[in-house]
Amino acid sequence: MSKPLLITGQVRRRSLYDGRGGWHRVLRMNELRELRRQADLSQRDFAGLLDVRLNTFRMWDSGLRPVPAHMLLRAREAIEHHAQQTELLPLSRLAKELHVHMRTLQAAVRTGRLAAQFSVKSVFGRPRRLATRAAAAQFMATHYRRFSGQAICPAPLPTVPDDYDQHLRALRRRLRLTQDGLARRIGAAGKAVIYQWESRKRTPSPVLWQQVMRLQLVGARRAVSNIGVAPNREPRRAAGGPQAPPDLTGLQFVADQIPEPPGPSLDRVY
Repeated sequence: MSKPLLITGQVRRRSLYDGRGGWHRVLRMNELRELRRQADLSQRDFAGLLDVRLNTFRMWDSGLRPVPAHMLLRAREAIEHHAQQTELLPLSRLAKELHVHMRTLQAAVRTGRLAAQFSVKSVFGRPRRLATRAAAAQFMATHYRRFSGQAICPAPLPTVPDDYDQHLRALRRRLRLTQDGLARRIGAAGKAVIYQWESRKRTPSPVLWQQVMRLQLVGARRAVSNIGVAPNREPRRAAGGPQAPPDLTGLQFVADQIPEPPGPSLDRVY
């Protein structure tokens, strides 16, 4: 008969995840860990919601100590409140809950005072804007009806350059992507959209151009990480004798000139 496996925070310590997005199999799953798994929170984040020490929470989460009944009740209430605060809602619903005009929230999103997420799906030519109750509460406490002393907020969406077609072609050549592959990476509808952009039949929206800028930044960082010479390796020599190394004085690396795209992350739509 095999002995049961005991996984603690000190003995045989390992991560809660066997792979990406997967939890390891445990023989006993307590209610506290099940609540944390449903909310997709780390131990540190959940301990902060319950206002307890991290080591104490780890003992409860691993099953070494029984969870008090009042802490289970507090955990259920904290998870429910966390779900309500982090739920993405349209601006019209948030305006009704906060008793403000919807144009106030729209102007706050446009100026960067309200953190929002932009969907690639548009309504009357404008992208859908979604925000959480926590972000709306922060806007009401920080910026609403405050006409002086406010910090300058970054623009939520970038500006599409005039030579966007050249940027797209250069990006596809650098990353070796087809039009369909680029469309999948940025969340566009299909390769027809990329073709229309590169042929200047349509102009990219700022929402999708933000994804393009993120992809440019990832490609630039990958190119910089690949730069270097392996140690203890001599260059290849031709049959006729030693070959001179190539002249690299004219090369310029412009990876650091690519700006970090502002604004929150986007939801990917296929």
